[in-house]
Order: sequence, then C-alpha cells, then structure tokens
Amino acid sequence: MRRDEKRFPRAERDPERLLSGRFSIDGPVLSVFGEELLKADARAFAVFMRHLREVDPQHTVIAVQVQNEVGLLGDSRDRSPLAETAWASPVPSELLAGLAERADDLHPWVGELWARHGSRTAGTWAEVFGAGSDAEELFMSWAFSRFVGQVADAGIAEYPLPVYTNAWLGPQPNAQEPGQYPTGGPVARMLDIWQIGAPCLAFLSPDIYIEDFAGTLSSYSTAGNPIFVPEARPDAGLLFITIGRFGGIGFHPFGIEDVPDGHDLFDAYAVIREMQGIITRAQATGAIYGFRVETGQEERVSLGGYEILISGPLDTRGMFGEGTGAAAASLIGYGLVIQTAPERFLVVARGASIRFSRPDAIVELDTLTEGTYRDEQWTPGRVLNGDERYYMFPKDKLRTVQIELLRRPEHLTVSH
Repeated sequence: MRRDEKRFPRAERDPERLLSGRFSIDGPVLSVFGEELLKADARAFAVFMRHLREVDPQHTVIAVQVQNEVGLLGDSRDRSPLAETAWASPVPSELLAGLAERADDLHPWVGELWARHGSRTAGTWAEVFGAGSDAEELFMSWAFSRFVGQVADAGIAEYPLPVYTNAWLGPQPNAQEPGQYPTGGPVARMLDIWQIGAPCLAFLSPDIYIEDFAGTLSSYSTAGNPIFVPEARPDAGLLFITIGRFGGIGFHPFGIEDVPDGHDLFDAYAVIREMQGIITRAQATGAIYGFRVETGQEERVSLGGYEILISGPLDTRGMFGEGTGAAAASLIGYGLVIQTAPERFLVVARGASIRFSRPDAIVELDTLTEGTYRDEQWTPGRVLNGDERYYMFPKDKLRTVQIELLRRPEHLTVSH
C-alpha cells in the first residue's frame, strides 16, 4: 500500500504553509479521495468483523471503533490532484439537503458559516462555504466521514455491532487552526457533517486531554449523540462526571494497563459495577448528578426539588496552627448523587461534603446509613451520627451512604 502510490495516492499539503502541531507531520498520509484505498479498507474491515462474529459468540465485544482520530495534520485540506478535483466540484446535494433539514438545530459554527455565504443550495465548496480554512475543514470532514461511513457499512453488513469513531479535539489551546489538529475529524463543531456523512455510526466520541472536560462533553451531548469517552486521563472524578452529569455509557482511560494497582479508579469501577442498573435508571429519569470538586471549590445542583451544595475536600490549612495541612490544597473530591425517592438520596462519594436545602421548607438530615451494593442489592452498615453526619465522605476512600431527609414547613406554630 505504501509503495504503490499510483493505486493508493498520498494526501498532499501546501509546503509553503505547513502548520506545526504537537506531533510530526512528516509521515506518509494516504488520501481518502482514493477509491482503491476505500475498497481496500472496507474489504479489510468486513473480514475483521466476520472473524469477530465467528470467534465471539458470547458477545464479549459490544462495540467497535472504526479508525482512530482521523484527519489531516499540517494543512487545512488535502491538496492532491484528486482532492483538488473534489474541491472544485459541486457540494454534494446529500450534504446540503441534510444541512437544510437540520436548519436551526445545526451547530452554530456550521450554521453561521453557511449563512455567511448566502445559505446556498448549490455551488462549489468555495462558493457555498467560502475559500478559507473554515470551509476547507468542513470539506475534509465530509470526505473523512464518507470514507469512514462506507468502511463501517461494510463491517456492519458482516456483523451488526454498534460502531463509532473518535476525535482528536480541536480547536484547542495551542492548536487553534485546522491542520494543527487533524482537520476533517469528528470534532464537536463537525458533528452535523459527520452524522450526515456517516449515519451508520452509533456515536462520535471525544478523546479528552484538555482541562475543560465537562465543557467538551457538553459540546458532544447534542444532536442525539450518546456520550462515550474512549480516551482520557486515569482520573476517577472524570468517570463520575461522564456517567452522572452527561448520561455517559462508557469511560475508558488511555493506557489502563499502565495504571498502577491500588489506583482509586479501580475502586470506583468496582462500586459502579454493582450499581449499573440503579445508575442507568437514574440517567433515564435525570435523577442523577456527577461531580468532581477540588479543595475550596463548590458546586450547586437542583435535583428533585432540592438544592444540593457540594463542597470539595475540607481545607485544613492552618486549622491546627500556622503552616499546617498544606497538602490538603491538592485534594480532589468526586462522586454521584442519585435521588431514589422524594425524600431519599443515594450518594457515592470520596472527599466531599453534601448539604441539602429547599426554598419552601427547612431540610434536616434524618437518617444516614452507610452500606454497600452487590448485584444491586443494598446491604446496610453503620448508621452515621455525630460529626460523621457532616463529613460523611472520607478523603481516602469511596463511601456509599443512603440519606433520608426530614422536610418540615419553614414556619411552625407552637402551641402552649
């Protein structure tokens, strides 16, 4: 494949404007405009899926990723002869019809780009979307989505598992231009293009290494796209944000085999595994919230008529004398809050404090019961009293607590 450049032509970049990013752009890149490449990739993926169907009758594999972080580095678009021909051709009617059908539901970035050039329903890529790098990224997104979608279709025909593809994020800090990140990949602002170009994909997923984890998931939680994180840092708090705040169906840290034994991520997985049904039912009704808070941070959320204040690990700096407790500054708390009845909450957390209130009543903690789940069956343990009612989630381990609340009117009349 690499030797026969006539059959498998390479993508080409403008040598006068090569964009540098985090990774080298010197390696060979095959052009997705080559028909023989599409046929070869589709044939190979079909053979793989047929093999998987035969060797895995137990359905151990439940979904398959097609390609990995596709896109072109170094330039905003492929400038090979095949790509130039496609760029000068009319925009496919399938794409324009799909954009028109979505109308006001389009990602604002795509909608504004299209409207800026008159929302045309026919014309070349430059006529419909302009001649700059924005239009070129959209052009490459269509090319890559069509390529990946047709490869995926060939595999699904052999074994109809859910298939998806993932994105190297962009624009992102230090990589603002398409080409500094892989142009044409399924980044958030290109979800519409990818969904139109590759409707067989069950979801499009972000590989998240930037700081704004929740913001990234929010940008992917649109257009009916399920949330699944195929790559992220091995941070248990990010797991709880994924499944608790965005209804995520999976969270997979990169290099899980290198995460050391005893890492708190494994404790989190063990607890969640025993509660999967409880969590998915709460996701379906919106009765769940996931959080990750550092020392000194607070989050507020409304759940089932209650206002919940979530605070990070207690800041003990100076609590026991000047200069003490400095290590507390770097601690992180995380967990899930699930409403299981009108006055009952289930909280799985580590290193956090939880307070409940209502605008129409006085709320008190009634009964707090520590316990565990096994196969979704609750086994109660200690009843928490004293200080443990207010600092019920230690910094060194996850704890599961069932909280019964007492709600009483804000104004009571006392008889004598």
